[in-house]
Amino acid sequence: MKTYRIFTLAAAVGVTLVLFGCGKKAGDGSAASTVPAVELTKLIDEAAPADTTGAGISLLNLENPIDFCYSSIDTDMIFKWKEGTWIDAMDTAIPLNQERFDAMAQGFLKLSALTKEEAPQELDSYGLDKPAFTVYITDSQKGETNIYIGDKDASGNYYITLDDGIIYTIPGSLGDSLIFDYNSLVIRDSLDLNVTAADLVSAVITAEGETVRYKSSDTEAMTRIASGISRLKPQEFASYHIQSQELVSAELTEDTRKTLQAELKVNGETRLLTVYVGGYANFEGTLCYVQLDGSKMIGVVEYELVSDLLNLQEAE
Repeated sequence: MKTYRIFTLAAAVGVTLVLFGCGKKAGDGSAASTVPAVELTKLIDEAAPADTTGAGISLLNLENPIDFCYSSIDTDMIFKWKEGTWIDAMDTAIPLNQERFDAMAQGFLKLSALTKEEAPQELDSYGLDKPAFTVYITDSQKGETNIYIGDKDASGNYYITLDDGIIYTIPGSLGDSLIFDYNSLVIRDSLDLNVTAADLVSAVITAEGETVRYKSSDTEAMTRIASGISRLKPQEFASYHIQSQELVSAELTEDTRKTLQAELKVNGETRLLTVYVGGYANFEGTLCYVQLDGSKMIGVVEYELVSDLLNLQEAE
């Protein structure tokens, strides 16, 4: 596994090395702390309602849902409808993409089938003895409903059965709407900046008990830092709502994290970007944990990006 350390080339022109406790850091009342923060980008996956064309057999019409539970061989998820909003029952603070989730949920709350099996065979003929997916819904007016989803037929439609044991087919796109990455259900915090060294006013990097300050004239360092910032667009996340133990595990607590504070020009205005860098996110040391200031999420990015972002050198 790689190790890294902050670049402290003493001969670098304009670079001042300051030990902790000596000098004033950005964010502790210095001028940098008065600069407006960079606005975070919100990653929102587009809602994709299932195509239910031809599904004319009405099976459910639930208008007052309480719980929407989804199970597959890979995962179990429990969502609740509360005061007009879908929430994750395990962590209500996670910002769910309401349009994306509701587009999927409505297909089952207003469930309609394409066909009904008039001469049904054994459940294993349809993959319903061991369903690929199970949806459990509670409704304040109509009680509990279980939807069991099995194999696809020759046309790509899914076999299903409800609590009554009758076998139907539903459109393939409706069943496929349950095949998703949880990531796509969350409104994620990211960054979308494209900057050059000329856009950077200053940068302060704190790591391993040392603080290094760079000025706009430190061209080589600023070029690396600008490259790191431009590529810092987290797409993968280790946490969507940070718990204290997760900060410890990711080495993102105040006493373990590395920090970049950079003043930069964004659309002609000076903004402050603060990024916290934690430990490795995989054993190989190719991925690192990061947290953007103002976000309660932990992202995962490539080590090479972090290396530029913090102007790091490999430790010998």
